Amino acid sequence: MVSTSFFIQHIKLNNYKNYIFKELEFSPKLNFIVGKNGLGKTNLLDAIYYTCFTKSYVSNDALAFRFENDFFRIITSISKTAENQLVEIKNSKTGKKEIFINQVKQEKQAEYIGKFPAVIITPNDNELIIGASENRRRFIDATISQYSSEYLNNLLTYNKLIAQRNALLKSFAENRNFNQLLLDAYSEKLIPIGNFIFEQRKLFIDSFYPIFLKTYSSIFEGNEQIRLDYESDLLQDNLENLFKNSIQNDRNAQRTTKGTHLDDLSFNLNTYPIKKIGSQGQQKTFLLSLKLAQFEIIASKQGIKPLLLLDDIFDKLDTERISKIFQLIYSDAFGQVFISDTNENRIQQLIKENNITNYKIIALGEVPK
Repeated sequence: MVSTSFFIQHIKLNNYKNYIFKELEFSPKLNFIVGKNGLGKTNLLDAIYYTCFTKSYVSNDALAFRFENDFFRIITSISKTAENQLVEIKNSKTGKKEIFINQVKQEKQAEYIGKFPAVIITPNDNELIIGASENRRRFIDATISQYSSEYLNNLLTYNKLIAQRNALLKSFAENRNFNQLLLDAYSEKLIPIGNFIFEQRKLFIDSFYPIFLKTYSSIFEGNEQIRLDYESDLLQDNLENLFKNSIQNDRNAQRTTKGTHLDDLSFNLNTYPIKKIGSQGQQKTFLLSLKLAQFEIIASKQGIKPLLLLDDIFDKLDTERISKIFQLIYSDAFGQVFISDTNENRIQQLIKENNITNYKIIALGEVPK
């Protein structure tokens, strides 16, 4: 049974991006953030995301500080399983990022991730479809990490070891020497961790794929045939053999050319890559289906509904699909939802047409310079 008792009650921002100071209260169900472009709608959603993941979704920490200020603070009051939890995140340019829950400092990020699960959808997410493979790996990793700290810990270790192995290969080329025993030492450490990551990703895709198909069909009623496939070197051979047989390629490229760090997903529409033949509307429907399926699988694994953050998602979608999405997110399957839009009239019309009662509209005015 999935709990419904996870929602943000209140947030306070200090020097976060364009906000000098902002304090807001929210509805436990639907929250509409409306206003012209440049007023901070995306930044407000990003602050909520930062609360859940201790990092920004759209930029690195260096760009999270407001102008010349050297610190920012986000304080969030959260109701979870009928208990109030106060999350405070402090960051400074000269010091270390600090995260507190009810004034207790959180020492390890891997233990914090997943406490407040969330799924975000933004216009830039189209890179998941048309961009590099790292975007799709990040999608897989971000999903699994929200319900498995073991996976996150193994992933962090694997990435660290790969970076070290790559540095070693580069040093071999620069110094014109080669130490097979030293390279094997890194490979031996990577093999069990890489195998674990591969197996967990396979299990994830097996669970995720049918949810994705169901979600797509609920948004789009038509004859389109969609497909998602997991691509990995480890589907062809075990990691030990892959490392052994790619030594010369690794030395030439000065990096590790085989392994789970190169995994990918292929997205097809009517047997062709959707990034090549899909219209903007088709790609957006595919993307929304991926993210809403991500929401469902996290909810089922965690036993609690994640926050859903939707940033300007209605562009390039027809009225019928917008209405279906609206009805879906207002259903009992979803908990607290945040939606940003530049068109308040469209939001008011959707509220009226769908008989929405549990909501709050947050209209952003001009931001102080």
